[in-house]
Amino acid sequence: MRAVAVGQAELKLFWRNKTALFNSLVLPLLLIPVLASVDADGVPLVVGLIGFALVMAVYYNLVTTFVARREELVLKRLRVGELTDPEILVGASLPSVVVALGQMVLFAAIVGVITGVDLPSRPWFILLGVIGGVAVFALLAAASSAFTRTVEMAQVTSLPVLMACILGSGLMFPLSILPENLQSVLRLLPLTPVLDLLRAAWQDGPVLRPTIVLAVWIVLGTYAVRRWFRWDPRR
Repeated sequence: MRAVAVGQAELKLFWRNKTALFNSLVLPLLLIPVLASVDADGVPLVVGLIGFALVMAVYYNLVTTFVARREELVLKRLRVGELTDPEILVGASLPSVVVALGQMVLFAAIVGVITGVDLPSRPWFILLGVIGGVAVFALLAAASSAFTRTVEMAQVTSLPVLMACILGSGLMFPLSILPENLQSVLRLLPLTPVLDLLRAAWQDGPVLRPTIVLAVWIVLGTYAVRRWFRWDPRR
């Protein structure tokens, strides 16, 4: 598959990027004590780490990747060849996605050993949440890159999505402690349905609404990429 060839080349660049490596491999480890101080139960820890991997290893890293490759004219050169636009975007996304998936498995195993959390009774909801989350945050990263002039500016342009998801999706504290009207709004954030589906793998909870919200975000993200994604440098 041609997208895999692009991904292999991108992977070499990924391992040379110290910031991306720190965000993907070290930062989640530092987050474990923070999440444990909120709720030491195994399920919230696993759910929290998976959510954090999506916003940092997938979303933030891909914003910087798309911007860097655009400004280096890599995307423009790839587009001249036989690769289709989706193949280029998928190929550029592969390293971050693979690292995020590996990170999820590793940290889930660590938390499982430490806390003795039971295996999920409905693991298909983990699969649905992770696949949907990867799709949503990869699309949001591509859309965000359109409004990011330089790699350095990614720290600013990605901040609204990062803060909204980390602070408003139930990642750091349960939404149940908030007023009901505010809960309804926060459940529309892109990370909230992912976390709801992940929790549903262990606990009974709503799955239809999170699935619909996730599907809507995928549609909106696809539209945003087609409408605003830039292939040429912003100079």
